[in-house]
Amino acid sequence: MKKALSVFLSILMIFMCTVPAFAAEGDVTDSTENTKTYTVKFRQPSNAFKDGYMFVKSVNGEIQYEEDPNGIYVFYDNRFMTMDNIYPSFQDQVPPERYSPVQLTGEIVTENGENFACVEVAEGETLTFRVMTSKKYNVHTAAVFINGQRAYLNPMNEYSVYVDRDLKIHVAEYDNNGNEALLKSHYNVKLTSGEGYKVKTLKDQNYGVVYYGGSFEFRVQIASGFVASGMTVSVQRGNNDFSAIFGEDEDLGAIGNLFGENEELISYGIDEDGCRLYRIENITDDCKIIIDGVQEESSVGIMSFFKRIIRLIANLLSGLLGIDLGFLDSITAYYTVSIDASQADGVTYEIIRSNSDELSPSEFTVTSGEGITIVVTKKSLNDTVNVMWTPGNESGSYTTPWILDYNTITGEVSYSAVYNIDNISADTQIIIS
Repeated sequence: MKKALSVFLSILMIFMCTVPAFAAEGDVTDSTENTKTYTVKFRQPSNAFKDGYMFVKSVNGEIQYEEDPNGIYVFYDNRFMTMDNIYPSFQDQVPPERYSPVQLTGEIVTENGENFACVEVAEGETLTFRVMTSKKYNVHTAAVFINGQRAYLNPMNEYSVYVDRDLKIHVAEYDNNGNEALLKSHYNVKLTSGEGYKVKTLKDQNYGVVYYGGSFEFRVQIASGFVASGMTVSVQRGNNDFSAIFGEDEDLGAIGNLFGENEELISYGIDEDGCRLYRIENITDDCKIIIDGVQEESSVGIMSFFKRIIRLIANLLSGLLGIDLGFLDSITAYYTVSIDASQADGVTYEIIRSNSDELSPSEFTVTSGEGITIVVTKKSLNDTVNVMWTPGNESGSYTTPWILDYNTITGEVSYSAVYNIDNISADTQIIIS
């Protein structure tokens, strides 16, 4: 009997010890099923900032990415970046996969005309995220508000918030005065100077940064004793392959021109000081102005002579030995310049050039890279005179001031304007009307 009682008590004790465990397990299951969640609403960008910013997932300060065939990011050099941040000669080494940042998105609801992406977050969790902007906007100007209170980046350069209630999160697009709070990115244009020239801002204008997508105008002044007929003016946007090899501080503009890495600019006119005017359009990166081909007056004729000698040698080798030296065409080719002034009654013109072969009074040839200056004269300031040339000034938009000229001998008054066609690289037709 005692033995049976002992066995019974043992079983009872085991059962009693097990009950709390079952009960605890049951409580955990019920707790998980009944975990409270809160709604975090991320206000979506308005139409004015539609391509401006997004809220993205962040883990330990790192933005998270996912594969996306339409993504603009690649994984290269152990980090995610866009292709325009990779030097052209290295782009063939980039893996083919494309990525996009993981956005914090969910059901879209509209409240008071504003759209919110709703994300459900468990009570007690810490939500971490970052704000990404397109290249158009400066992410450092993004002001984030959580339930109306300004939020600040934590030491891991991300936003974090403890979720214990419903939240509304937004980026301030405008301040209390209606001015934009999320500012456009701005860029610098480096002005350069060298032997025989200076690059300056427009007259009476101070240098300033250029905002994303904006334009920048400048002028080039040629020093006395130098000639700009063969001058090339171009812009280097960002860095090129040569900057990657030799460093960003090296003056490698002429090399970039030779390999076609810079964008050539065409002068759109002359200011009252005789400086050539240029404009850089759609600036989306830091820029550097590159000037090449300014020569001393004494050397212009010599260079033209050497070009013609090289051309004769190239033609001789090609004809006798069949050696193709076509790569010299861009340096030594001849181009015909023709002038039509048949519709310019009462208007005269003079052509100033370093060297040429004249075929007729209104037609001549120049070697590649040379330029000409046209001085047009009219009798009355009220007369409308148009000067256009193809290629380069098809619309006749080239602007130049008309300067009063008084002949002290005859007493006649006339007005003259100067037009520069630099660095000729194709047959050119000029029409004066």
